[in-house]
Amino acid sequence: MTSDARRPRAGDRRWRDGSEDVVLGILRAATDRSSASDELAAHIVDWPTRYHFGRARTNLIHPLGLEPGMRVLDVGAGTGVMSRFAAEQGASVLAVEGDGRRAEAAALRCSDPSLELDVEVRHGSVDDVEAGDGPFDVVLCIGVLEYAGDDPAAFLGRLTGHVSPDGVLVVAIENRFGLAYWLGADEDHLGRPWVGLEGYPASAATPTMGPDGGRGGCELSDLLTGAGLGAQRWLAPSPDYKLPTAILAERIHDEPDAVDLIDQLVGPPMDRSRMGGTFGGDERAVHRGMLEAGLGADLSNSFLVVAGAHDGSVDRRCDPSVLAWRFTGDRAQAHLRTRTIRSGGEEVTRTVDRRPTHAVGGAPQGAGWLRLDAADGPPEPWVGGPNLEQVALDRLRAGDRAGLAEVLGRWCEFAAARADHRDVAAADAHPFLPAGRRQVLPGCDLDLGLDNLAGADRAKDLTFIDDEWEASSGVDLELVTIRACWKLASVAIGSGTRHPWQPSTTVDELTTALLDLVATIDAAPPIGPDPLDRLHLAESELRVVALGGTAVDHVAQLRAAGRRSLADRTTGSGPSIGLRGRLAAARRLPVIGGLLSSVARFVRRFG
Repeated sequence: MTSDARRPRAGDRRWRDGSEDVVLGILRAATDRSSASDELAAHIVDWPTRYHFGRARTNLIHPLGLEPGMRVLDVGAGTGVMSRFAAEQGASVLAVEGDGRRAEAAALRCSDPSLELDVEVRHGSVDDVEAGDGPFDVVLCIGVLEYAGDDPAAFLGRLTGHVSPDGVLVVAIENRFGLAYWLGADEDHLGRPWVGLEGYPASAATPTMGPDGGRGGCELSDLLTGAGLGAQRWLAPSPDYKLPTAILAERIHDEPDAVDLIDQLVGPPMDRSRMGGTFGGDERAVHRGMLEAGLGADLSNSFLVVAGAHDGSVDRRCDPSVLAWRFTGDRAQAHLRTRTIRSGGEEVTRTVDRRPTHAVGGAPQGAGWLRLDAADGPPEPWVGGPNLEQVALDRLRAGDRAGLAEVLGRWCEFAAARADHRDVAAADAHPFLPAGRRQVLPGCDLDLGLDNLAGADRAKDLTFIDDEWEASSGVDLELVTIRACWKLASVAIGSGTRHPWQPSTTVDELTTALLDLVATIDAAPPIGPDPLDRLHLAESELRVVALGGTAVDHVAQLRAAGRRSLADRTTGSGPSIGLRGRLAAARRLPVIGGLLSSVARFVRRFG
């Protein structure tokens, strides 16, 4: 790798979030700087570190199918995560970054003595890219067009000049008419609501951000067409382009079951862990309403556009048969997965294909009692229709406790039919299977939540999907029942779903209320004392395997999440802010780190 990132420039651009020195320090000390590094992710304590080190960042360019030998230009490369990912796929990368500190971080991120990564990091702008550097198969413009100044058409024209005849320009940008902004979320660059919808008035400008920010779909399409890129494939990253958990092709909105399908893939349409705002309604219900009205594509929170001079170039870079890509949460690198949903037309069955998101040579697929499916099988048929979770949320919105009990009854009947009574020996016990006489489900039923029972519009024949985790010796039916109710309560509160209990009802209290309904169902297992405490202990051990970290920290996080309610939903700049964030970061210090870690856990639990 070559770099001139340290070379000062008189015209240095400073698009900073205040974390650059922290990011540089972490990168200098890191031994693993890969695009999905568990070591770097362990430093996430607030939104800036989540943005720079979150393992979901590179989900955004997963649909491009980058390959060895390709030439990639990354304009506005930031701290280098996209450049690093492209190089890990075998591409030759020129990364250009206008801020000196970020360019220095990008050079560090893309350096690896154990790999021969072909990356040049250049401190400058697109004007510093010479004709002899290209042409490029892919030009990335991710979160950069917002800063193009008064002449975005000229800026896009300069980018297009570096695209090869069969190459593509990839633009990711906020949609100023996105659903989150209509629901009152703060504009992502200016930190104020409504300014994008108002057309970015001059009074909204800041020292580093002009009045121009996100773009509407028609405006962006016209700009790209004017730059000579009339072939365009529009994708919608969700909740936005920064840390997407799903990416939808525009044509998914034309599917006959689009409302249920997109709702399953997206869930809550806002990232409330960082988006400020005052909206207190049911955002998932609002999203479904927008989809039913045919407004889903226009109201995407962000756009990802793959644009080229002709359709062939776009088709080569972005598979036209794909309806959506769905990514797992921020798991440990070895456990990251991508589900690709394809459809070839009315005569072809819709399929889902699960694959590792990142290649991890020789990494274990689990630890001890818990294993993750290798995800190397053939594509599976997609099971259409609503899932049980969607039906349960409808019953909650309707205030229909009897109808909700019927939904839970369907789940209990399905689970009970798969269970058998047996004595669990101490040698076979694990966090989700205590020793003793138990009703035991197959090990793959660990994740038997309402969201994973598809085909709920059919009277019978529910289908268990997404059974990727498998626990040795099976799992306890009682604990899985508690977990299913807790997951439903968490989703309901997290997306603002109105329910027949008081708005102040917490996740834990709603879980208890659901378990009270379960107790009236003949097929349900008996629920013993302290169900949530037992679940938290078991779930924390599962998260240690799936996410990393410590069981003590996960228990504290689960208890904090359990105190949330419709009257007190999470908004802000990250999972750890203020005193909690500073304490979490300080726990890595030598000598006093252990003491500060204990203080951080106390603050998380009782703060």
